[in-house]
Amino acid sequence: MPAKILIVDDDAALRKILRMTLVPVCEVLEASDGPEALRLIKAEKPRLILLDITMPEMGGIEVLQKARLIDPSLIVLMLTGSNDLDVAKRALENGALAYITKPFEPDSLRSEVQRLLAVDNDRPSDRPWRVRP
Repeated sequence: MPAKILIVDDDAALRKILRMTLVPVCEVLEASDGPEALRLIKAEKPRLILLDITMPEMGGIEVLQKARLIDPSLIVLMLTGSNDLDVAKRALENGALAYITKPFEPDSLRSEVQRLLAVDNDRPSDRPWRVRP
């Protein structure tokens, strides 16, 4: 059974591109904002979320913090249009395992998702795992 991934981004066109990129390797769910993402995390229990940092109403860092409370073992890959290292560091400190800057190469994104899912399969499931900067 393919891994379930949740794409969280307020840009519908980007969500479509992400879906088309990832459908060959996983089951894809979508959310257009933070509250919808948190609802889907509770209901659908995705293994990985692809999370935009900049969104209205609830930003990606806040969603990340709340998502990790729901499921501490959730794999989070942040998407950002910024090269701001402070934002990336903050995301990693809050439990994101990696981040990718937009624009991205579809093959690179697909490879990173597959890498994160493979690494996750190798770790004990009884404890959260996070990368510290």
